Amino acid sequence: MQNRFDVVVIGGGHAGIEAAYASARLGMRTAMVSMETAAIGRMSCNPAIGGVAKGQLVRDLDALGGLMGVAADTAGIQFRMLNLSKGPAVWGPRGQMDMELYAETMQGILRATPGLTLADGELADFRRLPDGRFDLDFGGRGRMECRALIVTSGTFLGAVMHTGLNQTPGGRIGEAASNKLSESIRGLGVRTRRLKTGTPARLAADSIDYAAVEVQHGDPEPYPFSFRTEKPLKNHAVCWITHTNPETHEILRGGFDRSPMFTGVIKGIGPRYCPSIEDKICRFADKDSHHLFLEPEGLNNGRIYVNGFSSSLPAEIQDRALRTLPGLKDCRVLRYGYAVEYDSVESTQLHPTYACKDIPGLYFAGQVNGTSGYEEAAAQGLMAGINAALTIQGKAPFLLGRSESYIGVLTDDLVSLELEEPYRMFTSRAEYRLHLRQDNAEERLLEKGHGLGMVGDDVLRKYAAWKAKLARARASLGSARAFGPEVDAFLAACGSAPLDESVPALSLLRRPNVGMPGLLESLSLETDLTAREMLILEASERYRGFWDRQLKEIERNKRLEGLRIPEHFDYPAAHALSTEARQKLAVKRPLTVGLAQRISGVTPADISGLIFHINQGTPSPAR
Repeated sequence: MQNRFDVVVIGGGHAGIEAAYASARLGMRTAMVSMETAAIGRMSCNPAIGGVAKGQLVRDLDALGGLMGVAADTAGIQFRMLNLSKGPAVWGPRGQMDMELYAETMQGILRATPGLTLADGELADFRRLPDGRFDLDFGGRGRMECRALIVTSGTFLGAVMHTGLNQTPGGRIGEAASNKLSESIRGLGVRTRRLKTGTPARLAADSIDYAAVEVQHGDPEPYPFSFRTEKPLKNHAVCWITHTNPETHEILRGGFDRSPMFTGVIKGIGPRYCPSIEDKICRFADKDSHHLFLEPEGLNNGRIYVNGFSSSLPAEIQDRALRTLPGLKDCRVLRYGYAVEYDSVESTQLHPTYACKDIPGLYFAGQVNGTSGYEEAAAQGLMAGINAALTIQGKAPFLLGRSESYIGVLTDDLVSLELEEPYRMFTSRAEYRLHLRQDNAEERLLEKGHGLGMVGDDVLRKYAAWKAKLARARASLGSARAFGPEVDAFLAACGSAPLDESVPALSLLRRPNVGMPGLLESLSLETDLTAREMLILEASERYRGFWDRQLKEIERNKRLEGLRIPEHFDYPAAHALSTEARQKLAVKRPLTVGLAQRISGVTPADISGLIFHINQGTPSPAR
């Protein structure tokens, strides 16, 4: 191994990929060290990217220059926009992936990234040197030094896999746990806790009776994840839907006495919103059936992922239960489901930059922070990689507020909330979700990505031309007048009232169920807008009135978010604050006033007092 780097990233999962790429993209000499470089970008569980809220994260990440959207468009075999029956604010793009192609795509991008070195190795121990650098010990494979260390170890810290009462060390089937690193992290005083995740069985694709299951097609005109994707997407595969039944549930209950969850063998807390099938039938005992999705893991690998059937029950119980499902009577199981119990870092110990508060230069990102999902992990990795580079360069941190992106919501929740279970992103977590739509990620974030150096000039020029095109279309609709029998007939078909007078055509998009294609046809107007571009104009206009009312609140919050608290602020000396606020702020040490106001026990009066002390220049404590 070469041994001196600016940034070293430990782990080659979705967080590690984005962290390493961002760091190298911003000019840092970067190393990504994983236990096996051939496993970089491997999908441990679900062979899909995106979904409701998760798709918004991918779109945000792409607008900032991240890689996940690009790879998803390249490796996708089926694309769907979820939640189409609801408003555009909660639509979520989702793509079924060819798992091998996704990993190959990511590995190819990383190998071609200037300044980035990929290496095999297991970090056994590390320490912070007097000059602030880190000394990393990889056992027999040598040592490294770096100025910033980003740990993206996923579910591998102290990991144990469970199938029934059988236990095997490891964070993923066939891959060893990282026990030494877990011990080293705790040795530095970083608090950890045990969490649990799981994965379902994989079936042989040629052993399923597809005539007995419901087919699920992709969208006729798929939307890309990445603004940078030029080639139109195509659907190459379908998925299928089956369901459990009372016989399935009875068989599963018969294995509860050998369940590591119900017998207390697993101590870690699992995800509430992605439960195992045994947990599902226990918690929802009144339901006789649960939908399951049969999803191909690739075009040519012959494997089917049984989405919704995650389990750690004994293999023979899983086998019997699967054969009761429609279409799976003669299924051949290639791999049984299992649970993984692992150590995660308590993320309240981190700044919004993902740097550890007590150990400067040490960052944590991804599932190691107690999140679930590839998308949440990738978003954290991008932010950690960007901020590690900016810190080394002596620049201000890059922070995103809750009103700017789902990444901002995710980050704020992780560093502010005491999580009791693995964190999963939902649209309900975003109070400004009407603005944080998947269709306007570029409008919100692309120029920020360009300012960082993550987005190239060519992409910015493309965006400027695209933005001008939308502006012309908006102006044209704003000047066109809508009135007459054709328009009234169209409005009636939408369930909307007729017009009493001529109005700007654009204003009709604020009505429920009024879409641009039908509106343009009723006005006999031609357009060169794509379906996606029409959706963007439609959504932005529909929510404009609501959004305008929120701007004042957002601007106030932005001022607070941007008001930095001095690094060594002396909270005990800030007598304008309550005792409780001083104590809690001294422990949490938020970077900004905006973060301080979301800490439980800190009142509006405390925030006013804090701003007063910052403006008065409250002295830092003696050091």
